[in-house]
Amino acid sequence: MKTGQIVEIPQESSIYKKEIPTFDSKEEELFWKVKQREYSLFEGFIVGEHKGVEQFEIGQRKGLNISGKKLPVYVIGIDEVENRVFVGQGKNHLGLFADVLHFTEKNINWLNKPIEDIVIEVQVFSSQLENEITAKFYQFKDNYFLEFNTQIPLIIKNYTIGLSYENENVLILK
Repeated sequence: MKTGQIVEIPQESSIYKKEIPTFDSKEEELFWKVKQREYSLFEGFIVGEHKGVEQFEIGQRKGLNISGKKLPVYVIGIDEVENRVFVGQGKNHLGLFADVLHFTEKNINWLNKPIEDIVIEVQVFSSQLENEITAKFYQFKDNYFLEFNTQIPLIIKNYTIGLSYENENVLILK
């Protein structure tokens, strides 16, 4: 295992204050929103080292070996290519929430025939949600997105997410 860096992204980082550009398509907008969670070393500062990104998941708090911070530290991003783990202070850090999730075909298990429509309104359920949440499900070739009206905990991506459409379970995302 190669030693990697743990980088803290401050809550007030400019990454959370980017002006929303004009988009030519909904697909372009959704990809842009997802990319806002791709952190780099230049947006924060190094606070520690780790022995492998595979030991971490979004929302993790324990096992980071970072002390002396005002608030508890949570994993908010993982870059497997650069071998970096990104963290933020506090359970309300902006990096722990998102309003768009991206999936590819490898993350999908269809329970019924694939949905033909490019966009549908679905009910989302997960062990990480207190109640079902309404979202829009988009399909663009091999890319799938869930867009929520509000910020949801990003930790949901670590767990199975179910979708129902017209009162019928249609697929499972993992």
